[in-house]
Amino acid sequence: MDLIFLVMDHPQRPRDFAVVLHFKKSPGLEALQAGARSARNLYPTTGSYIDKKQWLRFNLLQDAVTLVEASSDPVVAIEEFLESPFDPRREVPVQQLLIENRSDLSAQLVTRFHHTVADGLSAALWLEHQLGVACGHESPVASVSPVRELDLLRHPSPVRRSRFAYRGPSERLCSSGARSLRKRRWFAVAIPTADLRERSGTRSGFTYNDLLATCALEVFRKWNRAHGKGHKVGLWVPVNIRKMRSSGFGNGTSRLRIYARYAQESSLLDKCRQIHRQVFWSSRHGEWAVPRSPPLMRLPLRVMGPLLRGYLNRPWVDMATGMFSHVDRGQDRGQIDHIEKIECIGLMGEQHGVAINGATYRDQTWFTFTYDPGLLTAADIQRLVAMYEEQIALARKELR
Repeated sequence: MDLIFLVMDHPQRPRDFAVVLHFKKSPGLEALQAGARSARNLYPTTGSYIDKKQWLRFNLLQDAVTLVEASSDPVVAIEEFLESPFDPRREVPVQQLLIENRSDLSAQLVTRFHHTVADGLSAALWLEHQLGVACGHESPVASVSPVRELDLLRHPSPVRRSRFAYRGPSERLCSSGARSLRKRRWFAVAIPTADLRERSGTRSGFTYNDLLATCALEVFRKWNRAHGKGHKVGLWVPVNIRKMRSSGFGNGTSRLRIYARYAQESSLLDKCRQIHRQVFWSSRHGEWAVPRSPPLMRLPLRVMGPLLRGYLNRPWVDMATGMFSHVDRGQDRGQIDHIEKIECIGLMGEQHGVAINGATYRDQTWFTFTYDPGLLTAADIQRLVAMYEEQIALARKELR
């Protein structure tokens, strides 16, 4: 998976994502740097660079946490940080920006992960360890651990597409803009979700993640219908394909595609059950499967990149309507103190105008809508957020 994302990497659209943690009280630069050094030792690829097709450790590692003081608009500093060059062949693939407000001691920690080295679960593991060391809850790792290849699931005879897929690709999300700016803007909203998590499960016929994904799919369907398009809407959903589901650092993520194949007049809960059946079928039949050694990967990197990007940009390749992901560690990690807000600024695909990324922390889920300002406006995103909140409210009503 790391090589696939390296091949897909492009200077104008790096294959990366970012996590922004808002603290009531800053952990402090020195403490965070100590935690970052320990995390780079525990997870050695984050202190390395890719040379051809292997990870090599940097001889001299600088502290990859940059401190800036809060300005009137710290979002500008974050945007500049995210738009700066990010090449895992020349620099460490995890970089951080700490924005401190000296007046009230609050802070924002922006962590940028390149997908060659980490997925959402690995980002959580890395930050939990860094903050655990910074807050004194974990002992620092002094020596560099060996690089361990992720042990991924395999499938003996995987399908290439879901039996629920449309004939032809999913429709793209209707956009008010005509041209991608290759930039990312975002808006985050918190939704209390403890009751929804409790009521989703075996008895309901779907999981909490199924519910959140169905809400996203419904938002895209309703949005396209309101803008004159049809109902062929699909969702690109990352899935964890580690053999050990909750451990193993690296990029252990593949994808499924799910589709609005239900009757529009069905209840939201019935739609969730239909999505659960789709996820179960695609999981069982291996739509997520990654070939162990595809022929393309035997080519030099400079040749693979244009070929793979060219193929994925063909109009008949189903890249779905939009992206959705959700990370829930399933436990309250006590060392992450004083967090007020979590933003997950997602990877933007060439064909996608928006990505919805969720992160559950304690009793609420933060949803970050990452968008391309050349395709969607801030007003468009506010409407999409409101539509998602309407779906969550409907789910809560039907689950009573």
